[in-house]
Amino acid sequence: MVIGIVLFSWDQKIGAVIDVKYPEKLALSDDLINKIYMTFAYSEDFDKDELIETSYKNQDLLSYCDKTRVPEVGYEIITLILEEKEKVNIFKIKSQLLEFGKETFKKEKSERNNYFLENIRIFFESSSAKKILLLGRAGTGKTSIKKIIFEGLDPKDLLYNPLEPTRGIAPTVYSWLDLKLGLFDSSGQELSYLLNNETDSEHALAFENTDFIIYLLDYPGWISQSEEIVNEIKKIQEIVVKNSQSAKLLLFFHKIDLLGKEVDSKDLDKIEVNLKKQFDLPLHFTSIHPDLIYNLYNAFYEILSSSSAENIKLREILESEVKFHPKSMFFITNKFNSIVVQAMTTDFNTVIINHSHKLIAQLNQTFEDMTKSGNIDHLILSSYDNLNIIMNNTNLSKFSLKYLICISETITVNKLIWLVGQIRTKLKDYYYLNK
Repeated sequence: MVIGIVLFSWDQKIGAVIDVKYPEKLALSDDLINKIYMTFAYSEDFDKDELIETSYKNQDLLSYCDKTRVPEVGYEIITLILEEKEKVNIFKIKSQLLEFGKETFKKEKSERNNYFLENIRIFFESSSAKKILLLGRAGTGKTSIKKIIFEGLDPKDLLYNPLEPTRGIAPTVYSWLDLKLGLFDSSGQELSYLLNNETDSEHALAFENTDFIIYLLDYPGWISQSEEIVNEIKKIQEIVVKNSQSAKLLLFFHKIDLLGKEVDSKDLDKIEVNLKKQFDLPLHFTSIHPDLIYNLYNAFYEILSSSSAENIKLREILESEVKFHPKSMFFITNKFNSIVVQAMTTDFNTVIINHSHKLIAQLNQTFEDMTKSGNIDHLILSSYDNLNIIMNNTNLSKFSLKYLICISETITVNKLIWLVGQIRTKLKDYYYLNK
């Protein structure tokens, strides 16, 4: 399957330049880039375009270069990075890349990146199904997270009314933008058996063809049993390596609200340093408490956005407006109130995110009731210190989009209302264009 795509241009002084790539977190080492360029440099035949297939470590590379342009502009290359090549129609992929490359390099350089991002979905259509496995000890909150993120349960209800423990492996299928997600919730009471009995059918069901493994550990468990938890994470890593799987293992350090009313960042830093000494793995500090739940929504956004071709276009729409306004953040939620797309300026004060999200969560039901009556389509919140927030009902059924939420410390309310209108127009244009 295709796991990434990158567009290179050439600079006479510094050589290869990455103009744009997808997903944004796609890792490209200097060795890999040199490998790509050397495949074309071996031949000095500059009278035709070339499509070359090669490999790097455990990945396959398909690269396109119009070599007739090299004397004028240098080596401009588009490369697809694949894993499990036998699972794709390689002839179809090559044909698509050849056509896509020709069209891309016809564009003026100022238009090329946008064209690239708007049209790469053809390479990711077969990757629209993803599997997530939730692992962790009993009581760490796996099922609660599933219910909140994918089924829209009120976090406050789950804080005071915990769910019954999961038994065995509980698979459920959800939609997330253009993705179909198979989410496998596991029993915490049976975690040890699951990790240590590889011949068991439940073990095979859990780990087979998994894209993301999320291991939950909570604050109380870490304080009392950190050594055992470390051993469990190591065991999961061994299973992934042994089965030659491409699954990505991530850690959720959950229930950080139990650190106290004001979460001490120094305590979190100590925990992070401790875990990073043991593992080089993505780490998210999460909670379902209203003051901190943004961290949970954001964690899933970061995980899933890299797999969604639709997210590129929707994020581009937000970024086209937010980039001109300092200290601002725009995001879109789905019908379960989870963040599916977001964009923010680099100087946005992230300290206010949780506070803003708490306000939005508190007003959410009231706003829903008001929008259902048809009387309003947006809600404005303003603070004495110039923080302005707008909740806007997108009225778009595609991808189950629900609210567009804009937060800014610098944009006036009137300007923010105008920007919301601009974004809504672009969203509707995109919706009807792709209906």
